[in-house]
Amino acid sequence: MFTKNHIQLTGNIAKAAVTRQAGETTVTRARLIHNETVRNADGETTERLVAVDLDIWGARGEAFAKHVTTKVPVCIEGRLQLDQWEHEGQKHSRLLVRVDDWQFLAAKPSEKEEKAA
Repeated sequence: MFTKNHIQLTGNIAKAAVTRQAGETTVTRARLIHNETVRNADGETTERLVAVDLDIWGARGEAFAKHVTTKVPVCIEGRLQLDQWEHEGQKHSRLLVRVDDWQFLAAKPSEKEEKAA
């Protein structure tokens, strides 16, 4: 059976990425958001916000945290990963994207542009 775990998403980063030490390497956590148009049974459309958690490991994640701001659209490529853990007797899980590569989709705003916004 052929299987492939690959995902490509575009959107904006919801808030500043956070980098922490994880053993001998680092992991950067961020959240990608985008709007999704949904049509109900009556044919009316509404928009809803979709948020996807990201994990970016090593130097690539450190560069992401340093250069990507909340106002710059990005494209990420990676694979889906299921995290499972137990806390105070409760089992938890979350689906996230483990990012392999990322790129800017627009020029990063200059400091002058950010202050004007």
